[in-house]
Amino acid sequence: EAPAPSVPAPPGSARVALFAGCIARSHEAGTRAALQRLLASAGLEAVVPVGQGCCGAAAAHAGDAAGAARLADANRRAFAGQERVLCLASGCHDALARSLDSGTRVEDPLALLEQAADRLAFRPATRRVALHLPCTQRSSVKSDAALRRLLARVPGLDLVELPDTGCCGAAGLHQLAEPDRAAALRAPLLQALADSGATELLSANIGCRLHLAAGTTMKVRHPIHFLAEHLA
Repeated sequence: EAPAPSVPAPPGSARVALFAGCIARSHEAGTRAALQRLLASAGLEAVVPVGQGCCGAAAAHAGDAAGAARLADANRRAFAGQERVLCLASGCHDALARSLDSGTRVEDPLALLEQAADRLAFRPATRRVALHLPCTQRSSVKSDAALRRLLARVPGLDLVELPDTGCCGAAGLHQLAEPDRAAALRAPLLQALADSGATELLSANIGCRLHLAAGTTMKVRHPIHFLAEHLA
């Protein structure tokens, strides 16, 4: 993933911490840079604390409670003293929130940016883009409405929201443990994507993005990357 250009936050900006995750640490490097650019435009400074790691959800799904607890402890130490932590992957949000101290709030950056949207201006995007809303974004993080409002601020954007066909098939480790069933669950979404006439697909969860991208030649990105690309 190519990094987006970053800009420094204004002096005296409020500070937030970013959760980098495990797979996302390398796969979302460009998205984190894009998020930092958006945050700076909104008057916020972002830091990425050292010592953090996987949220532990994958270990918990695999029945490794001890491993999940060790990962939670590492993240608790890494984010100690931070008031706000932004989590790009909707699938990591709940596990991370459970692992941190009670004084640390885990937030979806899309919801935070929507609250500061009056400070953001976007260039036109005169093309059709498809939007996939992950299960975790709709039912757990509940940032889908904020994302729709943010994307509505991009002039000229022709947004097509894919139908809710249930789980896309990624479901944590499910796509690895049950690849045939995962592909069958993905098929209706890929058909809707092909029928949409879109030129790219946006999805806020890394597991869903990797799974969907494996079934299409279309560009699949986090909405954050798209929004940063269209900053005025």
